[in-house]
Amino acid sequence: MKNKVIMLLWVSVILSMLISPLILSAENATADITVDTSNDIDSKVEKAYTCLTNSIDEKTCTSLSFEEKVFSLLAVDKCESQILSEAKNGECWPSSGCKLKSTAQAILALSNTGSETTKAESWLIAQNMTATDLDWFLEIESPEATSCKITYSGATYTILIGEDKKINTGAGTCLSLSEGRWWLKVSSTCFNQDIDVSCDKQFLTTLLYKKKTSSTIYVSEKATSGSAEGTTTERVSSYCFKQGSACDYEGSLWATLILNHLNYDITPYLPYLITMEEDNQKYLPQVFLYLVTSHSDYRNELLLKQKDKYWEESGDKFFDTALALYAFQYEEPIEKTESINWLLEVQGKDGCWQSNIRNTAFILYSVWPKSFYTPVDDPDASIDCTDAGYFCMSQMNCEGSILDAYSCSGVSKCCDKEFTLDLCADQGGEICNSNQECLAGSIVDSSDTKYGEVCCVSGRCDVPTEPVESDCVVYGGICRPNGCDDGEESTSDDCSFSTDSCCVKPTVTEKKKSYLWIWILLILILLVILALIFRDKLRPYWYQLKSKFSKTKPEEPKQGLPRMMPPSRMPFRAPPRRMLPPPQSRPGQRPQIATGQRPPLKRMPPVPQNKPSGEVDEVLKKLKEMGK
Repeated sequence: MKNKVIMLLWVSVILSMLISPLILSAENATADITVDTSNDIDSKVEKAYTCLTNSIDEKTCTSLSFEEKVFSLLAVDKCESQILSEAKNGECWPSSGCKLKSTAQAILALSNTGSETTKAESWLIAQNMTATDLDWFLEIESPEATSCKITYSGATYTILIGEDKKINTGAGTCLSLSEGRWWLKVSSTCFNQDIDVSCDKQFLTTLLYKKKTSSTIYVSEKATSGSAEGTTTERVSSYCFKQGSACDYEGSLWATLILNHLNYDITPYLPYLITMEEDNQKYLPQVFLYLVTSHSDYRNELLLKQKDKYWEESGDKFFDTALALYAFQYEEPIEKTESINWLLEVQGKDGCWQSNIRNTAFILYSVWPKSFYTPVDDPDASIDCTDAGYFCMSQMNCEGSILDAYSCSGVSKCCDKEFTLDLCADQGGEICNSNQECLAGSIVDSSDTKYGEVCCVSGRCDVPTEPVESDCVVYGGICRPNGCDDGEESTSDDCSFSTDSCCVKPTVTEKKKSYLWIWILLILILLVILALIFRDKLRPYWYQLKSKFSKTKPEEPKQGLPRMMPPSRMPFRAPPRRMLPPPQSRPGQRPQIATGQRPPLKRMPPVPQNKPSGEVDEVLKKLKEMGK
């Protein structure tokens, strides 16, 4: 027993000595791998920058496309002079024909280098036009029935708002009743006019808008509340950027982005971009809308569009991925990490992505940007905002001061105060549950809301209720303030306003048409088709049915003869022909025929031909001699 214990101890010691070096080497290898991974990412990024620089130098800036020059300037500070030389009168690009997107991209790239872009900015703003594809509505809310006066263009109109929130009449040529009477529709001829509203009870006004061909209603960010006998002012400003004589959605996205970066008011352009978003998904509008509004809805939509570690809406997954990551330069969602890992996996051996200068430059600028510009008025300032201890963020999220002397990548601004969300209560609001709506108020972001909840400020949370319909509407009528239209009849059913008329269309009794014969014809056609398809299976039944109604009985098979086999689908094969030797028969005896064999066919004697009489006599003579 003692020897066994000693043996086990020796075995344990030997195994420990053998395994310990392996464990230590594995730990060292793991540590080496971790270090190598970090170094590998940096080396791949530097390799990409080297590849991009070499590719630009090899092709030269003059031979690059315009977009290649723009993103080369953004990524590696090259081709600036070539971009400036391609401007038309120094205000738009390209010189062969000014375009919104190209001009906006040029302004973005040149502004990062400190070049003068004032003329180009003025040209860009001058390309605005009224967006005519939108419908606008004026909403007037009050917790109780009220009388309101609406004034515009020097004229005043009075309307009544009932307890059911419906409006009794329009207000002049600019404001007509909308369907359902909940709002006043603003005529496009009255855009950019001040509309003053005053009510005898507490009220709130705001503007609503929608695409003409859509039923989705959007609420403006601005909502103005007024006390009894107070006055609010609303003004419809709806613009887009045009290319030629029509709105250009992609150009409007880029123009709005750069103008917002340069501190211009881009509010009038947002309704057009928001309502047309659904029809222009190939441009990834969520990127631009999130950058200019900071709304979490657009952020979430953009993240949900990621397809297996990358984005692809336009057909170019490298450009689309770079564009999507451009919105998250100072954020670290998990989707961004996945896309970066994917980019490093598919990176070319030369360091570029698909040897494409534009895409490689945009990827580097969006994910691993470098700064090349030091402000002229403050050369001692740090180039990078975050290195100086400040915070890069959207201009709308900066609650402190914007520090123009410090730079951030992309269109972000350097802010001296970190962005934090306040509690809903600290903002004077209340949290509405998922089954509630924020009525007569505005929705803001807060740090304590959960999924499905919203923070409602200057309003109340309430469960939406179905609107109370008048008797006229319940019975299929329409309440009209100015009498019934042609072809309608007035009824005695009550409307929400006593001055309205309940109008219905007269019912016309029409003689019902019978379509029975059509159904019968269709059934017969179907039966014929089925009969043709299954004709082989139906043939025996048809023969049986036919024999029942036949006047003559079918003949019985004769005795001794084999019964006829029923018809089958087997192909007929002729029995092999058997050759028999010539029978040995005696003279005068009839040759025997083998049972089952068919007698040989007799050949027709040849037709005698007329021969000369001499030959005939000679033949007859020979026959007589043979007969002797």
